[in-house]
Parts: sequence; C-alpha cells; structure tokens
Amino acid sequence: SQLTDNRIVAVAFTAILVLAPPSLVSFLIPWSPAGMLLQKVNARTWAFPVIIGCALYLLYYAFQLQWAWWAAQPVVAETNLVYQQVLIGMIGFIIIPALLWTPVSSDELVEQVRQAHLVKRYELQTQADIAILRATLLRAQEKALIGFANLTVQEREELAAVMQSLVSGIDRTLKEIGQTVKTVSGVALPFDSILDDNEDIRD
Repeated sequence: SQLTDNRIVAVAFTAILVLAPPSLVSFLIPWSPAGMLLQKVNARTWAFPVIIGCALYLLYYAFQLQWAWWAAQPVVAETNLVYQQVLIGMIGFIIIPALLWTPVSSDELVEQVRQAHLVKRYELQTQADIAILRATLLRAQEKALIGFANLTVQEREELAAVMQSLVSGIDRTLKEIGQTVKTVSGVALPFDSILDDNEDIRD
C-alpha cells in the first residue's frame, strides 16, 4: 500500500506475495518420504526449473521488500537488527507455511508415480524395439554383403525372412503415420502403393 495509491493493485500484489512464495517453496523443501519421492518424479518435468526460478526471484523480492521496510524503522536501524528481522519474517511468512503445505495425499502420490512409471516403461520398450531393429538390419547387411549364393540354406531362409519382415514393417509404419496425421490434422493420406503388392520387390 505504500508503493501505490491504487488499492486494487495493492491488494492483488499483497495476495501474490503472501500466497505465491510459500506455494512455490513447498515444491522445493519436501519433509516427508512421500514428498521426496514426488519431488524426484516432478524434477524430470519442464515445470520444475520454472518453479525454481520463480521461487528464487520471489524470495529475493520478499527479502528486499522486508529489508527496505525494516531499514526505515528508526529503532531497528539504530540497533542493527535489520537483517535479523528480515530473516525472521522470511522464516515466519514463507518457510513455515511452505513446510505446512507440503504434505501430499496418498491418491495423488500413487497416481503421479504410476504415470511416471508408465512413461519410463514406454521409453525403455521403445529403445529396446529400436535396438532389436538395428541389430536385425546389421545382421541382414552382413549376410547381404557375403552374397546370397554364398549363404547356406538356413542363412538364405533367415535373410529372406528378414527382408519380408522389413518390407511389411515399412508398410505398417507408413499406415500408422498416415493414421496419426489423420487423427491430428483430419487430413487422410492414402497409401495406394503398398510395397507387399509390388512385383519387383516381391521377386
């Protein structure tokens, strides 16, 4: 209220400075095992660095604002207690409320951890799928360099099966891409020329 004559702005900024710092700091100082686990999960999201930056700036601004106010109080300034008073204010108005707001409900914890596990599992499965595909391609390339005529019957069957699988996989991937484009944009991409139906490739 001392920075502006507009009461609406003063009330709005007061509400921000009262509620925002403890709310953001509560994400950074979990004091329960459940809160620490949830923080570890949330730390992998893009929002966590934003929370850290906003919390640090609000802490800095709250410190400056309280320091300016206490420095203007004659008794506090004369007794050199400005920094002590500011630290007490930071602890009382920000740190303690942040500690009280950190408890996490069991349902929220279970759901967020389950979601993080699903994402991690999907990433690992995708990496494994790509690794298998790369190993298959490498083995097929090695046999192709030897020459089909120089391969044993079993190696020929293996190479032929890999080639058929690759062609079918390309067709399936193109169809999935077309379906994804249709789902996202609403535009259908027809793939009339399927590789499996191409006589040259089939031969």
